[in-house]
Amino acid sequence: MRSVSVVVCTFNRKKDIVECVESILNQDYPDFDVWVIDDASTDGTMEALRDAFSGEKRLHLIRNEVELGNTLSRNIAMRTSKGEIIASTDDDCIVAEDWLSNLVKVFDEGDDIGLVCGRVLPIFYTPVPEWLKPPIYPILAIRTEKERTEHLSPYGCNMAVRRDVMEKVNYLNEDITRKHGTLYSGEDTDLGLRVRAAGYRVVYTPDAVVKHKMFPYRLTREHFIERALYFGMSEVMFSGKNTWGILDAAANITAYFIRYIIRPRFYNLTLIAYKFGWLLKALGGGEEEATKAKEWFMRFAQKAKK
Repeated sequence: MRSVSVVVCTFNRKKDIVECVESILNQDYPDFDVWVIDDASTDGTMEALRDAFSGEKRLHLIRNEVELGNTLSRNIAMRTSKGEIIASTDDDCIVAEDWLSNLVKVFDEGDDIGLVCGRVLPIFYTPVPEWLKPPIYPILAIRTEKERTEHLSPYGCNMAVRRDVMEKVNYLNEDITRKHGTLYSGEDTDLGLRVRAAGYRVVYTPDAVVKHKMFPYRLTREHFIERALYFGMSEVMFSGKNTWGILDAAANITAYFIRYIIRPRFYNLTLIAYKFGWLLKALGGGEEEATKAKEWFMRFAQKAKK
């Protein structure tokens, strides 16, 4: 029986993190503990956790005195934890009762498996917009594939990594982090690439299910445009930039824009924003330029039919 440590970073979501931890503690897997790191919340998150889980020996709480960002915080908790396998989810997720069991059993198939990830299903609180299509699901970290595969990138809200593998690849890339309101992401994708480069398999199993809360603000066009821009900017940080990449991004922007002119659909505009974010970062742009780009894209977004 492999021991598992579940790591969750939280920031100003005291109600959601309590619900998340409740679902983790309800696992049918017998050997696990939970490590929650509070990234300097100001809403009483730590007090809420202590009140809700007083005396729960499987729960370990860490608090940052200043905001360090999602990635560095998770690395702190991962390094402090002791489980042979490190699993992770997000504070706005609810995990299925057999989540850990279905992740761990994949590792038992062979020592060449370094990382296992699973399905992420949305919890919607408002009607789903017509423009929300599968090509832009990654922006919301939705993963609905029903077949097992080894070709998908992991999502940090539903993945598990062997500790010895995590130590070999030196944990998450701390240059890619959400902090002070920025929306950089992709440290999980970067981890998957490095695990594969180290000679291990990355396996997606649809049996390990996490439900991800889709708060109403996440289904606004403004949020999608901003996320798409940062999605592209983040990719440069782990994939690197080169002349071919710049040409490819420019070609994709042109192709998507022609498609948008012919059919002014919002999801096409989102794909343009994603590639534009990549190009912007590759050419030396940053948060200030991304803000200006978002304003420009929103003028088009208001005219998109769906």
